Amino acid sequence: MTPKDSGTAQGWDASIRSTDWKVSIAYDPAPPFKDSTVGTRYRRSNEHGRRVPRGDDAPLHHPGGAVAFTFRGGLYTPLTDAAVFFHFYVPPATPGRIGPIDASGFVRWGTSRRLDLRLRLPWGKAQVLDGKITGITYPDYDGPVVIPVPDPDEPDILETYMIANSVSLAVLPDRTPLDATGIRINLDIDSFAWTLSAQLFGRTSLAQVRPDANGPKEIEATINGHTWLFMVERYSGTGKLADERYSITGVSRSQLLAEPYAPKRSQVNTAPINAEQAAVLELEYTGFTLNWDTWTFGPPDWTMPPGAFSYQDKTAMQVIATLAETVGGVVSPALATDELTILPRYREPVWQWSSAIMDRIIPAAMVSEWGSEWQPQPEWNSCYVSGTTHGVAMKVRRAGTAGELEAPDVYADWLTGTDAARHRGIAEMCKGGNQEIVTLNIPLFHAETAPGLVQPAMLCEVRDIDETWRGLCLATEITADGVGASRVKQSLKLERHHRESA
Repeated sequence: MTPKDSGTAQGWDASIRSTDWKVSIAYDPAPPFKDSTVGTRYRRSNEHGRRVPRGDDAPLHHPGGAVAFTFRGGLYTPLTDAAVFFHFYVPPATPGRIGPIDASGFVRWGTSRRLDLRLRLPWGKAQVLDGKITGITYPDYDGPVVIPVPDPDEPDILETYMIANSVSLAVLPDRTPLDATGIRINLDIDSFAWTLSAQLFGRTSLAQVRPDANGPKEIEATINGHTWLFMVERYSGTGKLADERYSITGVSRSQLLAEPYAPKRSQVNTAPINAEQAAVLELEYTGFTLNWDTWTFGPPDWTMPPGAFSYQDKTAMQVIATLAETVGGVVSPALATDELTILPRYREPVWQWSSAIMDRIIPAAMVSEWGSEWQPQPEWNSCYVSGTTHGVAMKVRRAGTAGELEAPDVYADWLTGTDAARHRGIAEMCKGGNQEIVTLNIPLFHAETAPGLVQPAMLCEVRDIDETWRGLCLATEITADGVGASRVKQSLKLERHHRESA
């Protein structure tokens, strides 16, 4: 079959012409600035003119003489046949006009005036303004204002006390443990240093604590979380076949202020000085610090005139202890730091113990053993206290009594203040009366568990089975059978007074 469309073909020529080939898009990268002439106009405001409120009309100007009007360059001549009315109007200030109010105001500055140039700001230890008794009188109250003191922590009363005792004895600074037994740590109210006695096993332990050319070795004793720091002063030994034992004796670092470590000195004051300042100066360059709370519960401070504070051949500790004794106080050493605290021997008079705040509470359930010793004394109600070459002389009498029972007279070289003499007289009267020395054995609890460690000069409330009484801690002794988990007990010696309100 012959193809019918074989001769058919699509013709293509150049008859079709492009009609829009000359059309192009014009692009001007720089459009005209329509607002190029628009700008912000800035003018100075009427800085020194009269202020015109925005809502009021501007005031008219009233000339003082005749007014001539000129119109179109010619002199104005009023008509004679008609009245001429003129209306003058000034538009109010347009919104947005700046009207400065204080444009002409100015501030003066310069060096301030110095007033009270002769007054000085006292610098020193902070003072408790209210103190124990404020002395402020109120319109509706005649008595003194007493600042409330929180009561001591109440101990837990249990049928059985389970205590996991922990005892360790280590040599510093390497903390090498020592194998020891018969550990005893004690302090009494008249001592200024804690003492330690222990027994060591073998010469190896003795070699670790034996003093050398650098001086005595220091050991750290930790019992139920309470840590002491001691210097080994003495040691002795005994032995027999296959058995050697050595005994050591140590004291706390406060002994460094006494013989034989501290030198003896002599001095006399040439200017007035108070007792606290004198005690602080004795500790200068020693590394020790002193705490003397003269405003709340501590002994009062007093001033000694020139020449009154003098001594010969005394160590720093002897001077501080004498200052404390002068005012009826004691020196309390810290357990493991170089710190001394001056405390009153009797924080409260004995006849006010019934209302005093106690430091520790000891229930009968904690007492494992007790003992007592009767020591009667005359119940003094007055005392004569005096200085020697300087100072005051006064008779301290208990309020409400005739003062007929006088305690032994007290003479102190550095007693030159009235408050100090009064405090010393109260302390001497508190030593009298029917009293009993009671010994109690209780556990040594951790610091966070009441009663914890009881230290001398603390007031304790003993809740006995039959009665509750209060006493002053005279001595504390901690005993441990050995290191590790051993038996530990705390022995207290309390001074109990059998008198009214005691």
